[in-house]
Amino acid sequence: MKNRIIVLVLSVFALNVNAQNYNNKHRMYLEIGYCAGIDQSSVAGGVYGAAGAFFWTGNKQSAIDFRVKEVYIHSPEREAGAITLTYRLFLTRGFYLGAGFAHNHEIAMNNYMEDPVGSSMGNGQFIVHRTGLAFEAGYDFKPFPRNKSFGIYPVTGLSCSYMVLDKEPNPLVMLNLGFRFGFKKMPY
Repeated sequence: MKNRIIVLVLSVFALNVNAQNYNNKHRMYLEIGYCAGIDQSSVAGGVYGAAGAFFWTGNKQSAIDFRVKEVYIHSPEREAGAITLTYRLFLTRGFYLGAGFAHNHEIAMNNYMEDPVGSSMGNGQFIVHRTGLAFEAGYDFKPFPRNKSFGIYPVTGLSCSYMVLDKEPNPLVMLNLGFRFGFKKMPY
């Protein structure tokens, strides 16, 4: 049964590489938003920003999306800056799945209060660096205004960062709500 599920999931990926990418009409984008979530020890909330680009595959219904995202979160016990580099595959009309690399800068709250600027920049004395994997799933809504060289997309998603080879709180699961500002219209 487990093998059948794996085969089914892989088949969906293989068959939908050329799925209609209706909600992504701009090549480059900036994204901002709010995120809230949990890890093993506490709740966390904050803001995020991302920059990315779609690479047209030659088929007007598909594109590959690479993006870099940074999340700044606060929890009762620690502050963290999570950086992810992901590859996203669009399945159908705005739905996507993504995976990639994650790197966290984390610091205890009392150390953050002593050096907030250095801590926010990721080079404070007590910063802990953690590396792992990032996963995401979400939906990009239709842009407004339509048929322009610039578009604003409401976006939502669920992201998960799992830091490997360490015993600190894992995974960090976040719900993201924001807006994407798309530039440079696709050639179709």
